[in-house]
Amino acid sequence: MQGLDALLIERSPDFLVILDAEMRVVRASAGLRSAVPVVAPGEDFLRSLDQASQERLRQSLSLHHDPAFSLSLELVHRGRERLISTAYRFFGVERPYLAGVGRESATSTELVDQVDVLRRRYHESVSQLASLTGRLRELARVDSLTGVLNRRAFLDHADSEWVRHRRHNHSLGCAMIDVDGFKNINDTFGHAAGDAVLQHIGALIRATLRASDLPARLGGDEFIALMPETNLDGAVATAERLLARVASRPLTVLDQSFATTLSIGVASAEQCGTLEELMASADRALYRAKKEGRARVCRAENTSLEPVQPKNSSR
Repeated sequence: MQGLDALLIERSPDFLVILDAEMRVVRASAGLRSAVPVVAPGEDFLRSLDQASQERLRQSLSLHHDPAFSLSLELVHRGRERLISTAYRFFGVERPYLAGVGRESATSTELVDQVDVLRRRYHESVSQLASLTGRLRELARVDSLTGVLNRRAFLDHADSEWVRHRRHNHSLGCAMIDVDGFKNINDTFGHAAGDAVLQHIGALIRATLRASDLPARLGGDEFIALMPETNLDGAVATAERLLARVASRPLTVLDQSFATTLSIGVASAEQCGTLEELMASADRALYRAKKEGRARVCRAENTSLEPVQPKNSSR
């Protein structure tokens, strides 16, 4: 093991190792020492292997007593940064020495790369799925035309706000909002113009209300806004700001200007025993706003139990 042979072994970039009878490293190539630092002269070769490989090597060697034996084994080294699957061929040389010639299995680096690719694809898929799920949830709760909550989502959130109001005795305001003359816009200029008006009103409602408020489209040209921690005066002030904002921003569609106005009825939860009563109270106030000439805000009277008046179909 001296001289040129030893020099060739130690400087080889391949995986070469000479072991003694106790499986200690006598010589190890530069390539093997670089990839698996624990393979060094005097060290136990088995320490460089994972547990399964240690057992496999011990068992295989115990079955070969011929000094000129040769065997092939797939062993896994504990490398510097990763596990290294290595295809070894061991054979007997001068007693009591054992020589091993190995090559890193192609599947080792390829498998690591494949696992990395699969892991990246998995995380990308999870991210895309989360994004799609969020988008589907958003579509399920938002009115696609106006960008405010749809009726079902509003009622779900409103129930929670009502429970919070009853539990903590917080103020809770409600505004029922209707677009004046909407049927006439649809009949005269068509549904495309009507949709543009609804989109315009939806955007102005969202811009006027706070992030904590719950604006929704109940259907047709009727909107509602639930305003947590807002008393009747505060809800009226918000409704009047919305009225002024709509009046100052006429909508133009296909060279046709629409000076849209709103009728708004406002109520407060203090005089109501249920969410339905609060909404009915705001609806009665809306009917009064329509009856008194439209383009105005009316606050609810203390007659929360009176029946809701039928709405004028020409709103």
